Amino acid sequence: MDGMMETINTAMYNPFLIVTILIFGGLIVGFAGYKLFKIYSAVIGFAVGIILGYYISLLLFGAPSLITYLAAGVVLAVIFWLFHSAGLFITGIVIGYMFLSSLLPEKMLYSYVFAFLCGILVLFLERALITIITAFLGATAITVAVEMLVSGRTVYEFLLDPRNALSVAFSSPLLFLLWLVMGVIGVVTQIVLTKEASSD
Repeated sequence: MDGMMETINTAMYNPFLIVTILIFGGLIVGFAGYKLFKIYSAVIGFAVGIILGYYISLLLFGAPSLITYLAAGVVLAVIFWLFHSAGLFITGIVIGYMFLSSLLPEKMLYSYVFAFLCGILVLFLERALITIITAFLGATAITVAVEMLVSGRTVYEFLLDPRNALSVAFSSPLLFLLWLVMGVIGVVTQIVLTKEASSD
């Protein structure tokens, strides 16, 4: 078990591996996010489950447990996969919270209300908002990859507080421009792909 954790830690500190994953993952999510949302929602469920598993293992065992992480991750991935509306709602909440809390970090109450409203809004405007969310989520991954290459930051800084990933886009005019252009290209690409698929 220690050897596996050491391998994971080594991979997390390998900037080229992480940057490559972020760029390719960002391109896939940014340009085909709506079509892949059911899979993407299971991945989000898995990530939320791992975080939840961390707290459950601390509560039950007093120490982190990899088995608890994985079990909670798999359970929530299945729930997100089966209950599409729950995945939409939670995705809206997560994105809304990350967006407003990165812009207004000292106004946490506004972030909670905004996140809840985003969750509800995604349920009613699914196609449009999931297209926008996935396009800009992909753009965020690419922007984080560029920031990691330029500044030497590690992925742990973003894992400890995921809001840092979105904050990177607003940290400099060039990164903001990259984020905005990649996001708009992603939205346009997804709209074109959806129209082509519906016309066939």
